[in-house]
Amino acid sequence: MLLNGAANRDPRRFECPAEFRLDRPNTKEHIAFGRGIHSCPGGPLARAEGRVSLERILDRMRDIRLSDKHHGPAGDRRFVYEPTWVLRGLRELHIEYTAVEA
Repeated sequence: MLLNGAANRDPRRFECPAEFRLDRPNTKEHIAFGRGIHSCPGGPLARAEGRVSLERILDRMRDIRLSDKHHGPAGDRRFVYEPTWVLRGLRELHIEYTAVEA
């Protein structure tokens, strides 16, 4: 059985795979858009759109943190994942932040 949701979560390949880290030295080794002849032709555009969108959102936020109310305190976080064998994804992610005045 092929489990795509585990592909980018191998601790032998990615240090602390459960953490979202944009600064990983091997970030480009993930397989989110496929590889070789099976790569997604829209991958570069999707990456650029995602980067620009995140930058615009983050420019408007400060002091970004996980919600203790929804996910528990640091060191005892709780998350609910989608019940699937194919992909791994959070059902909900609650964050809190301070808005930046425009």
